[in-house]
Amino acid sequence: MFANESMMLSDEILLNIKPHVITKADRCDFPEFSKPVAHGGFSLSPYGKFENNANRLRYVVVPKMDKFQVHLGDSEPSPPRSLLLSQPGLDNILLYMESTGTSHLSAKLEVEVSYDIVSTTEVLELILRTPYEIKENWTLAVTKYRNTIYISPVVPEDLKTSPMKELNADWLAKLRRHFLSENANAMPKPCDPMDPTGQYNGVFSFSINGTRFIFDSPVLAEGFCTGSDRSSNYVFTELQFRQDSMSVDEWATHNRCDALKWWSKCFLVGIENIYVANVNRHTIAHTVNKLSVRQLWKDCEKAWSPHVCVNFLLRLVDQIRGFMSVVDCPRTVYLMKFDASRGEISYTSYLGRNLYTFIPDWFRIMLDERMEDFTPTTLHKN
Repeated sequence: MFANESMMLSDEILLNIKPHVITKADRCDFPEFSKPVAHGGFSLSPYGKFENNANRLRYVVVPKMDKFQVHLGDSEPSPPRSLLLSQPGLDNILLYMESTGTSHLSAKLEVEVSYDIVSTTEVLELILRTPYEIKENWTLAVTKYRNTIYISPVVPEDLKTSPMKELNADWLAKLRRHFLSENANAMPKPCDPMDPTGQYNGVFSFSINGTRFIFDSPVLAEGFCTGSDRSSNYVFTELQFRQDSMSVDEWATHNRCDALKWWSKCFLVGIENIYVANVNRHTIAHTVNKLSVRQLWKDCEKAWSPHVCVNFLLRLVDQIRGFMSVVDCPRTVYLMKFDASRGEISYTSYLGRNLYTFIPDWFRIMLDERMEDFTPTTLHKN
């Protein structure tokens, strides 16, 4: 809380939206959707520090041999949790915008961001999965400034990660150490597991029914695109793992949970194929299959529908626009909470600078200073 500024808190208001009620229109009608465009990206150090380069981009390189053995379950030292990448909200994508001059800005009476929604892939994935989420709640912070809505993730103070989730994260980290390389045409060099490498985040945009989104997302690559389109220099992909033998119930759980998570990430950034390592009951990864994202959702069509996910994202954004129509302040935050067990979403408004304010002062100042970079011709066009 900020001592010099007071905070006005409103009552909690329930949104008129029912995430778990799926209509026939939700299943049948797909909104007008533009293919995601990659604009570039940035690196994050192991400590989460923004780096204006692509030095930490890694490529998925799979051995040419049919079979191999990677013991995911072997005890191996790993970096302390405190050294792993933090979740800085929207700081990184705002820093990226600052580094790109006026590329993502427009000037009218004031300089503003040229998109309706600024967010992160984490936020958009959470929203896409909400119609099928019955266990995990989420909290998002929403601010509107100069006609753009900013949506940031909020990590609950009492967040508890299950031992199984932590174990899966350790296994995935070990798998990636074996198959992620700095060179698209060479296997990775042996590395010290205590030496974290950071990550590369791409910046992407798309539109749904004319609503323009821009966001950042951690990505891996599997090669380069040919052609002159500079927005698509890389072919992005994902690397995941799953059991090589599952019961009917285990497959159902996998399709409803993990597969939906994989699809939502791929849909947002335009990934067409992913790599999935097959792991046996001894936690040994022995083969890697290349799986098309289209086949992934077709295999899960009885568990979830892309139509339902995207229609819900559109409906929730419309609701956010509604309750924030009278707001335009970088300090005011609307805290939006999803109760998974009840299937309800509510919001509380915090007026003025407060504990949840996340648009930094330097970003507001930067927008004002960018007015000098717009020529009279540019201003006339905007």
